[in-house]
Amino acid sequence: MTQALRSGAIIVAGLLIGACVQLGDIQQTKPVRTLQFTGSHQAVAQCVRQRVGGKVQDDSLGERYVIYDSAKGNEREGLTHYAITVGRTGPDKGFAEWRIMRPARQAGPGTAARPLTNAMVQQYWTPVQECAARAKGSWFQDSFTIFS
Repeated sequence: MTQALRSGAIIVAGLLIGACVQLGDIQQTKPVRTLQFTGSHQAVAQCVRQRVGGKVQDDSLGERYVIYDSAKGNEREGLTHYAITVGRTGPDKGFAEWRIMRPARQAGPGTAARPLTNAMVQQYWTPVQECAARAKGSWFQDSFTIFS
């Protein structure tokens, strides 16, 4: 095998290994946005899931929901994966946190990490804010079932 083929194979293997981001990896990052709200955390999680999409993990026996997925094609916008955690802090009170995985930095001079763009904030965080605002009113009913 020539040196060029060997180098190419190493690069491809590195990209494949780096592509395997798990939810635990995202959850270990510091939240880029947080909020607290009054209302049903289940209703907020249901609303966020409908608006943003993604997969859902139910943690802590319904006390916390994590909506997560890859953000394919958004590397230039400052993220590759996201996780939105919606949880209960008390009776009729909750919180939401948005965590992201940023694209890997490119080697070389003048190559800083890409900042998170406003478009990504609008796509992923604004729905969380709107869902939390709706939870304060009567938009959701108590009998609503989440992720059945």
